[in-house]
Amino acid sequence: MRVQPEWSQRLLRKGVLVHETYQLFADWNFDRAADENLARGLVGRQATQGWDDEVVATVRRRVRDFDRMKSLMILAKRGMPIADWRDCLRLWVGATEDPFSTFATGWLFDERTRGRTIIRSEDLVSVVDEAAARRQGAPKPISDYSRVRAARDLLKTAADLGMVEGAGPARTYASLPMSDNVLVYYAHLIAELEGEPGRTSDSRFWRLAYLSPKDVQMALLHLHQFRRLDYQVAGSLIQLTLPQASAEEFARQVSL
Repeated sequence: MRVQPEWSQRLLRKGVLVHETYQLFADWNFDRAADENLARGLVGRQATQGWDDEVVATVRRRVRDFDRMKSLMILAKRGMPIADWRDCLRLWVGATEDPFSTFATGWLFDERTRGRTIIRSEDLVSVVDEAAARRQGAPKPISDYSRVRAARDLLKTAADLGMVEGAGPARTYASLPMSDNVLVYYAHLIAELEGEPGRTSDSRFWRLAYLSPKDVQMALLHLHQFRRLDYQVAGSLIQLTLPQASAEEFARQVSL
């Protein structure tokens, strides 16, 4: 299921809504229609009707492709700790939503590698411009206000997903320790996002965990050592065999 990130100012502006989405998925009933699940899980939960409507519209937009997000639903239903689940959600958001994808897999990772420690929202306007330039079709130009607002929202989204920390317009990089369950989930979902397991170890999507190619190799060797997957390296030849056929199957079978 190779994907291309889609531009959405709504998703960026309204936020990731980690807790709301986790609870929605934890209560999801696969025997009911999506709109019924959304109404049952979200309507009437917010302080005002206006924000209630915004949350429902935003989550509906983010999870509109329910089949592809089924693994995240299953993990929430099975009680994966929300901190681990947020790490899994970060991979999905970082792979499918722009301008966050451009920011997190590009500028944010590259600047960390170069030694940057402080991130300010004004530094990110150029990232918004880069992502906007890649929009398909003939989109309307983005106003100066929207560019500045999107830059601030990028920083907030990164904070909501655990990639940066601090308060105010300047943030610092956060550490991203991830459990073995999350790492194996990443391997499964990245294999699907890339279209084939052979491209998994070199994927840019590992940048959403701040993992360089060398870090990825070390993580996969660690998982191999503990028999969570099979990872064989012989010179330039790499063979990765995952324990389940899909991220959804892994979500159903993993011990939590």
